[in-house]
Amino acid sequence: MKKITVSFFIIFFLIFKTEAQTLVLSVVDSLLQVDNYQLALKKLKEKKPQTFKILVKQGDIYQKTGNYSNAINFYKKALKKEKSYSIKQALGKSYLLQGNANQAITIYEEVLKKDSLNLLLKYELAKLYTKESRKDDAITLFNELIEADNANPSYYYNLGKIYQKRNSFFFMKSGNYFLDAYKLDSAHIKSIYELTKFYKQLHFKDSATIFIDKGLQINPKSINFNQLKAKNLFSKKEYDSTLVYLKRLENLNFKGMFTYKFYGLTYLKMEDFDNAEKYLKIARKINWKDARVLYYLGLVNKEKGDLKSAEMNFLMSMTILKPDIDKQLFELGLISLEQKNLKKAIKYFKEAYQNNLKNHIALFQLALASYDYYKDKKIPLKHFEKYIERFSSKDKKMFDFATQKIKEIKKEFFIEGIKIE
Repeated sequence: MKKITVSFFIIFFLIFKTEAQTLVLSVVDSLLQVDNYQLALKKLKEKKPQTFKILVKQGDIYQKTGNYSNAINFYKKALKKEKSYSIKQALGKSYLLQGNANQAITIYEEVLKKDSLNLLLKYELAKLYTKESRKDDAITLFNELIEADNANPSYYYNLGKIYQKRNSFFFMKSGNYFLDAYKLDSAHIKSIYELTKFYKQLHFKDSATIFIDKGLQINPKSINFNQLKAKNLFSKKEYDSTLVYLKRLENLNFKGMFTYKFYGLTYLKMEDFDNAEKYLKIARKINWKDARVLYYLGLVNKEKGDLKSAEMNFLMSMTILKPDIDKQLFELGLISLEQKNLKKAIKYFKEAYQNNLKNHIALFQLALASYDYYKDKKIPLKHFEKYIERFSSKDKKMFDFATQKIKEIKKEFFIEGIKIE
């Protein structure tokens, strides 16, 4: 009879203890619904004894409110009372959120050794490996994930991103993975974006356009796809349509360097120099060190006849851009020609060509200016011959003109009895 009575009290105590814990957790859940985290924590800390569930609940609250050190502390206390893969995983997440990626990786790896079918954790660890530059480990896990679930586009997308950042040998492989992700989910916006860039790099303009339009169809307010569309239309010289998408970017509050620089360049191509100047000046206020904006402004100034401002902008652009300044030097040469200063023009054209030996127009202009300036025609002859030698296939009109000038100079030398070395 005594044994029965003792057993009854033990069972009664356990039931009472369980119901008391359940009641506290129920009260805490009600407090959390109205975001009263402080009172919820107070109720939990007052509960004696501190059971596994009570400790876990405190860890969850601390993790949710960004107090990761306390979350780690309570999860550790809970794990001392009871083994749990899910709580160990929560502990790893707290370490990760705290900034301790290595500790998180160690814990995730430990959990996966015991729970290898936890695909969600395997995916998180694969992404973490990628972030921590353990690309080979990430590739192994993503391939395992594909083997377990080959219908998830995110696995293929992430593999594409890993191979994308490797050398050019893996370029096609990355594109194929993005394509695999897209085939599984035609609305996978991240893969569509990467495929757009992939086909642009391959110079498959039609394919790039298709994916840009798909991206905009899915998300018309996407900054990335509106930027790509503006660039795409600009490259096709569809300037009116380019302006439409630049306006969309502006309406989406994307009022940065890209938008205003592209506004300026588009209006420059349309020969609307007032609007080009207006938007390029806005861009210059955003970043006054942008050499291209200064260069474009110089072109606008030149077209509007403000040669002094053009010269100043080209010189400023050169100062920032050195040593790649052949375009600015070339424009300064053209300004000098307009100012009837052949000597100065020759100096700039020569410097432009020396800065970039592929700039055939600079060499051609150097030859022309030299022909008009020097009495000794051996100097322009040397430049024209160099142009023929190096750039015979660049521009037929320039080639024919240079060939004719060489004939004229040599004929003149022959008549005058001048020997050509």
